[in-house]
Amino acid sequence: MKKPYLKISRLAEDQDLNQGALAALIGVSSNTMTARLKGTQPWRSDEIVIICRALHIPQEKIGEYFFPAIAKEEKTA
Repeated sequence: MKKPYLKISRLAEDQDLNQGALAALIGVSSNTMTARLKGTQPWRSDEIVIICRALHIPQEKIGEYFFPAIAKEEKTA
């Protein structure tokens, strides 16, 4: 199964935050967080901001975490 947001999950785990903790941070259910991480539901911009702050993702790296298909295209171009 494709996991487009695996990089976010791994970064959270490295910082001792599980999926439930991430869900609580952005105010969604665990099921919604699972759907976001699987790519079946889109991220809201406010959720991206909260997660970036919590996981210390710098602005120049946001694309790598939240827009992996675009980041991949830019690398191959």
